[in-house]
Amino acid sequence: MAKKKDRAFFICPRWNEVADASRIGTSGISTPIRVHEKTLAAITGGRPVARSTLRKALLAARQASGSMFDVDAYIV
Repeated sequence: MAKKKDRAFFICPRWNEVADASRIGTSGISTPIRVHEKTLAAITGGRPVARSTLRKALLAARQASGSMFDVDAYIV
């Protein structure tokens, strides 16, 4: 049987910028980021998460803020 592959994990060092922008939003109305609480706590705490999970959280933050930014540029 083949050995299980090591999984890569990523962080978003600029998450606070993204989260602040999504709280304010373009219309001035506070819009919550629709991400699971444990995932949000891990990203905010700087703990590494899977790339797909981090990308989904950034896409949710982008949608909540109403602004357009390159999601992949925030993933390290």
